[in-house]
Amino acid sequence: MKRWLSGILTAILFLGFPLAAFSEKALIEDVSVKQVNGIWRVSFTVENCFTEKMEEAIQTGIETIFTFYLQIYQKRNWLWDRKVGSFRFHRSLRYDPIRSDYQVALGETGEVLFIASLEEAKRRMARVEEVEIQLSSLVSPRASLELRIKAEMDSIRLPFPLEHLFFFVSLWDFKTDWYVKPLPM
Repeated sequence: MKRWLSGILTAILFLGFPLAAFSEKALIEDVSVKQVNGIWRVSFTVENCFTEKMEEAIQTGIETIFTFYLQIYQKRNWLWDRKVGSFRFHRSLRYDPIRSDYQVALGETGEVLFIASLEEAKRRMARVEEVEIQLSSLVSPRASLELRIKAEMDSIRLPFPLEHLFFFVSLWDFKTDWYVKPLPM
């Protein structure tokens, strides 16, 4: 009877507290914003975006894709906030076992980097430098603006026969919460 009860309690704990709850949550940090000639330039870092399982998957050659969302909203007192600028881009990381290097594709610039170490490739994936966001012409110069940033990892796609065997790959996905920062006028 005690075995039966301990088995049920273990199952409840396992289902009630998924493994993702014990890992560190990915988040946006080190955000810097500057305005140059009416264009906002944003830099930031995504922390805790790689787990051990993701690193193992990358080492086997599975491509990892991050999607970044940057939005600028005009704050309004009487109505909903209005989106006045946005930019979405992807970055991908893939290991080439033949050449023994990592290929990092930067979607915001179209640049492809070939990097020797996994640590440097992860750093390049997680650090975004001076992405430009152009505002719509409808924004008044005195408008109160707010920057929102979010990052997420696209689902890892395995070759078709392996998708059915490794259905748990979706456990490697992550999304950050929206990072919100008021912009100076």
